[in-house]
Amino acid sequence: MRKNIILGILVCFLSLQGIAQNPNQMPKKAQKINLSERWGNYERRQYFGVRFGMNVSQVMFYGPDVNNSSRIGLNGGVVAGFMLAKTAPIFLETGLLYQGKGAYINGGKKNEITIRQHFLEIPILFKYKIQTSVDNLKIQPFLGGFIAIGLGGETRFYNADPRLYPVDERGRYKRGTFSDGAFRGFDAGLKMGCGMSYRNLYAELSYSIGIMNAAQKEFNDFGFDNFDNSIHNGNFAITLGLDF
Repeated sequence: MRKNIILGILVCFLSLQGIAQNPNQMPKKAQKINLSERWGNYERRQYFGVRFGMNVSQVMFYGPDVNNSSRIGLNGGVVAGFMLAKTAPIFLETGLLYQGKGAYINGGKKNEITIRQHFLEIPILFKYKIQTSVDNLKIQPFLGGFIAIGLGGETRFYNADPRLYPVDERGRYKRGTFSDGAFRGFDAGLKMGCGMSYRNLYAELSYSIGIMNAAQKEFNDFGFDNFDNSIHNGNFAITLGLDF
């Protein structure tokens, strides 16, 4: 089921790219010229780009005995942007992005947890490109949302009770992050930030937060007595890229 969803998303994304370029309306020679000239065109009405960067993420549990620590991960993928109005530089940006998220949870000596999450994310962002006094340097604030599909991950529980859980030689109990009684394999939320582009170079800072409860209905909290069955993913990202 998950593979079919991902395949469908890829087909839709490639279809959008084909529609934006309208290849059937141009002769082959014109297509080659336009594609080669896109690299030097900084005022294009649609763009495609590659992204790669670093995440600093948290899985936010709440309780007086829970200490959340951020975890470093990676992000990367492809994006596409399309101008929405002829008179204003407002763009809709979407894409397919890998997001590595997670956290370190320390609720005392008996409750130490490492959470790793791997998502395929689809952003839906509205960008406004502001031309600065420097030629070809633009500031790009944006606001929108995202949906994310869990691809996999692992959660490790340290100092687990061997009478209750199958632990390894180091006293760790491991399970899939999106397995039964763990985290949901689907997330959605809000995303905001600001980018900056100079010619084809791009950089941005962003923050996203899941608005859905990431815990499954039968979530096993492994001893956090004050846990209120509500978990949300938060992520701060630094991203670099190229647009063409």
